[in-house]
Amino acid sequence: MKPNPRSARLSRLVVALLAVLLAVLLAGRMPAASACPFCSAVSLTFSQEIAQSQVAVIARLVEPPTSASLSPRSDGPLPKGRFVVVEALKGGDLLEGAELLDVDGVRQIETIMLEVKPAGTTYLLMAVEPPKLVWSSPIPVSERGIDYLKKLADLPAKGADRLAFFQKYLEDADDTLARDAYDEFAVAPYDDVRGLESRMDPTQLLAWIENPKVPANRRRLYATMLGVCGTKADADRIGAILANTEPDPANAEVRSGLDALIACYVTLKGPEGLDMVDTQFLDRKGRNVPFTETYAAVMALRFLGEESTVVPRERVLQSLRILLGEPKLADLVIADLARWEDWSVVDRLGELFEKADADNLFVREPVVNYLKACPDPHAAEVLAKLEKIDPEAVRRAATLAGFAAALAVPKPAEGAPAATESDGDPGDPSSQPGAAASPVTSSPATEVSAAEAALAARIPPVLGDEDATDETVAIDPARVEAGGELKATPMAPAVVKVGSTPAANPWVSTLGRWCGVALLLAAVAVLSRMAMRSSGAA
Repeated sequence: MKPNPRSARLSRLVVALLAVLLAVLLAGRMPAASACPFCSAVSLTFSQEIAQSQVAVIARLVEPPTSASLSPRSDGPLPKGRFVVVEALKGGDLLEGAELLDVDGVRQIETIMLEVKPAGTTYLLMAVEPPKLVWSSPIPVSERGIDYLKKLADLPAKGADRLAFFQKYLEDADDTLARDAYDEFAVAPYDDVRGLESRMDPTQLLAWIENPKVPANRRRLYATMLGVCGTKADADRIGAILANTEPDPANAEVRSGLDALIACYVTLKGPEGLDMVDTQFLDRKGRNVPFTETYAAVMALRFLGEESTVVPRERVLQSLRILLGEPKLADLVIADLARWEDWSVVDRLGELFEKADADNLFVREPVVNYLKACPDPHAAEVLAKLEKIDPEAVRRAATLAGFAAALAVPKPAEGAPAATESDGDPGDPSSQPGAAASPVTSSPATEVSAAEAALAARIPPVLGDEDATDETVAIDPARVEAGGELKATPMAPAVVKVGSTPAANPWVSTLGRWCGVALLLAAVAVLSRMAMRSSGAA
């Protein structure tokens, strides 16, 4: 039975619509830019958790749950432990009027506890909704941890001086403190990290980077920090790590976090460092370079093009253009070329569009978006020619970009709070639906010229899969088959978020967004049904 061309086209469109829906929903939940461009916070920091609570106390366990209550076969209520307050870190006045247990004249806190610990163990407990108080799960803290928690309230809200405190606890013997210190760096602005340059210890950072027992997410942070404070000699040590491709487990661990290591190396080495990156990770002709390594290099180049002044952007673009010679990987860099206004490859991309086959048809949509963004009249001529070759690809690129723009969640100006469903104090009238929004004044740093905004609005950027994972380079798993080979999949443009936007009612914004999602899902369902009918008819 011959395949039905109409059914195949509908199926591809269904897949593309689902891809853009996922990209838009992920974009709407993207975290703010973090200090470590290659890593993300593992969890909320202690400071964030305490700030979100109304009461925070150091408490001592006086009655742990019974072993029987913790058994998987237990049919009773969830096990609970009882605690007495040792010291209030926040909300002492609320604690005084709270409804606590009274055991022989001693006020006790009772909360769910899912482990057996000896009586006398100290914990951090946090609560909301006084006076009844709903308590969090207890977090065990050592004596050093208690001292650490007491100091948090006196730290600056942001800046290098704040990070200087947490730097002392990186890789601390108390893993709870080490994790929290890492998370503080992961959520701090990158400029704050650069402000810490004179107080960093490059020797210690390099030792952590070369230690295979250090987790990959932390290695990414330490490589980013070394890029701020390191020397040419440090660059040579990092270069040796990059060049060592021996497959033994210890070496593989040291090379995890490859994107940050590449960025660190080039930052310390200068533009000449890109020569090695081009040769080892980007020029794949006649060589079996793992896709994850090439992707890591692209991630590093994006960082260098956006955050670093060490390497001229034209030199970064020169490296990115190497991948245009790889039909299955060219879509990784086309949006970057457009975003940085490299209009030198119009004809080359037109040729890439024409020669695309079943293995890389997904490259056609990014090419169309590039040509639409290009101000050169020649780009419009090339686009008109390509539309005759594959009008569906041109139409699909416009459709997907339109869906993405309609469902985009505006990015607030720097300094303005992000409006989410969970924002706002329920007791604050200004946080309720319909309340007048407070005016937000844009700082000069966040202002975008009309020309820049117009350009950016026409460039759908790369997929929002750039958040690095803890263990490996962040890639789209749908693009790697079981054997590790790259698989051709349609590329859905993600969403551009530019400049500041007027304050909007979060309830209206949320309702509108989910209505859009519902409409898109309905469209996908209809197209899927049409595709199945067409298949059956064939």
